[in-house]
Amino acid sequence: MNRPLALLAALVLTAISVSSACMASSGRSMGFTLQDRADRGRIQLTLIGEKSSGNMMSNSFAEDELSGLDLAAVRQPGQHPVRFAYIRDPGRIDCSGHGGNSVATGRCTFSQNQAFADFLAERRIGRPTPTQAYELTVTGANRDLVDALAAYHYPRPSIERLAELAAVGVTRSYIASLAATGNAPKSLDDLTEFAALDVTPDYIAALARAGYRSQPGEEFAQLKAVGVTPALVASLSTAGYANLTADQLEQMAALKIDPAFIGGFAQMGYAHLPVDTLVQLKALDVTPEYVRSLEAHGLHPRSADQLVKLKAAGLGDDER
Repeated sequence: MNRPLALLAALVLTAISVSSACMASSGRSMGFTLQDRADRGRIQLTLIGEKSSGNMMSNSFAEDELSGLDLAAVRQPGQHPVRFAYIRDPGRIDCSGHGGNSVATGRCTFSQNQAFADFLAERRIGRPTPTQAYELTVTGANRDLVDALAAYHYPRPSIERLAELAAVGVTRSYIASLAATGNAPKSLDDLTEFAALDVTPDYIAALARAGYRSQPGEEFAQLKAVGVTPALVASLSTAGYANLTADQLEQMAALKIDPAFIGGFAQMGYAHLPVDTLVQLKALDVTPEYVRSLEAHGLHPRSADQLVKLKAAGLGDDER
């Protein structure tokens, strides 16, 4: 299967990796900026590397994810001492500085958790470097994720893959909920794609109710990637296109062939067109407006196939 979707998670991890370079050695200092996003119930934390590196990591967190943070002090006018820590299995980031008016700045240090490094080594995943430990920390990787992958018989991940899985939100509960559908992805690549595209058990169940029950697990990622939804399936069925194959659905969704597009041709006498013909028409940008422009200049195609041939030959494009 074609896998352009694997780039999604790879890009997430690349951003983290680039940002963490030159910042992650245990004990090394980095700057921070914290902003209270009270309107969203989140706190934006930005970690900034040395000026010479130009590296940065920025993410939003719930208040209770930053241990020891006195958010009331940060929100007050003036300047007040601020201390907090972001603690995860792979390591911890300790920060201190000053804040007020919902903004704080200061310095942080990262400390690797050697016990977690030992845990990964014992599981034959590898012993993370300080930079890898930092990546695992900021993505939220933990022991539970490692244990869940093993419990559900996924291949043993590398350190980089473990960070990638955590970065796109793979957790034990997510793995378990997918397994309960009977359509869980089998490989780490597919699991990463599912999470990156937010393929949920609810999405799988909704497509099953629409008639797509026996798809290979990875097929759901492809359908989600091109915008296939239960609502689209229902609207196409109402327009006369029920019981489409998954491949046909992917093509129609990718090209944004909807009931409005189908109905436009039906009103001009091109009704009940095969899916392949609709795909050809949309791919060549043959529209009802294009047909009207042909007719206005004395060209009256008798079939959709003739429309395709005229468009492929470039006829009518200069008339619009």
